[in-house]
Amino acid sequence: MGSPVDARAENAWLPSYPFWDAYFAIVLIATIITIVVDDGAPVAVILLLLITVSYALWGRKAVRAPIAPTKEGWWHAAAMIVLFTAADLLAPQSAVALSALIPMAFMALRRARAVAVMVAMFAGPAIQFMAENGSHPLLIAVAIVVGLSASTLLGVFIDRLGRQNTERARLIAELDRTREELAEVSKEAGMLAERERLAGDIHDTLAQGFASIVMLLQAAGDGHDPYVRRAMETAKDNLSETRALIAALAPPALEGASLEEALGRLAKGFELPVEVSVAGAADVPALVAEALVRAAQEGLANVRKHARARSVRLALEHVPGLAVRMSIIDDGCGFDPSTGGGDGYGLRVMRNRVTRLGGTVRITGSPGQGSTLAVELPCSG
Repeated sequence: MGSPVDARAENAWLPSYPFWDAYFAIVLIATIITIVVDDGAPVAVILLLLITVSYALWGRKAVRAPIAPTKEGWWHAAAMIVLFTAADLLAPQSAVALSALIPMAFMALRRARAVAVMVAMFAGPAIQFMAENGSHPLLIAVAIVVGLSASTLLGVFIDRLGRQNTERARLIAELDRTREELAEVSKEAGMLAERERLAGDIHDTLAQGFASIVMLLQAAGDGHDPYVRRAMETAKDNLSETRALIAALAPPALEGASLEEALGRLAKGFELPVEVSVAGAADVPALVAEALVRAAQEGLANVRKHARARSVRLALEHVPGLAVRMSIIDDGCGFDPSTGGGDGYGLRVMRNRVTRLGGTVRITGSPGQGSTLAVELPCSG
């Protein structure tokens, strides 16, 4: 809704404006034909055509505006009152145009102000009626009461249509958002299921195969043969890589565990010493916790593959009600930022996941000074 200072409101008629142009044109043409066929008052026709000019200059923009009222709406309303009243006094058949002008007032101004414009526009036909039927006080009173009542009822009806249109538009927008969220959740669930399937397949094939090769080479017992020794080292390295890949693909161990406990498990299972520190305490949404565990998996995997570090520090900091921050700091070889370090596939996936949740990922480092992965995600405390 708009600011209470200018009392503006969302334009409930905005979704219907493509059809409104045609309706307005049909009503105006029908009114002009009625006037021409009846008595052919040319000035009244000209005045109605001037309303069309006003609509082209200001009214169409006011009807299309997402927020009402606008200054164009006020200008067009004033033009409608003056031009229609004059046309109706010259040719009573001009009252046919009210079927388009009254709804237009509600589309451009909204509610109370539109009712005032409507009453002003009904004044012309009321004056014409009294001029033709005398000025008896009782007749005048009846005309005023009937005119005001009809105006009020019509205003209430049109305003109710506007409210229903607003509610319908809100529900449609909410439905669209819900469908997008469900599609995203479904996509994420499918990705997680596929990752878990791949992890199981890799474990049952490659990991088991490398483990068998290592056992067979150990059973051969000829540790002095350089080819056997090289084959065993290669098999062990590939087994280690395969297990790391399985760990990265497997779902994070969050079932029944807090974020801190899940990160502790990752640190405990890592081949290098990992110092874990936690500052503050807060409830972290499940999606945020999962994203952080995934980021920690990827960060530790990169340390193992590239950093040649001796130790790692994993720091988790809660900012109650605002965000949760996680940093992975290693004492390894670092990298030269000018070479584009930190742009690997796994890091791109991490960035996409964190960005979808409204968070940020920063990777800093320098040659020989280690590197730092910093992830920040918003959460409710």
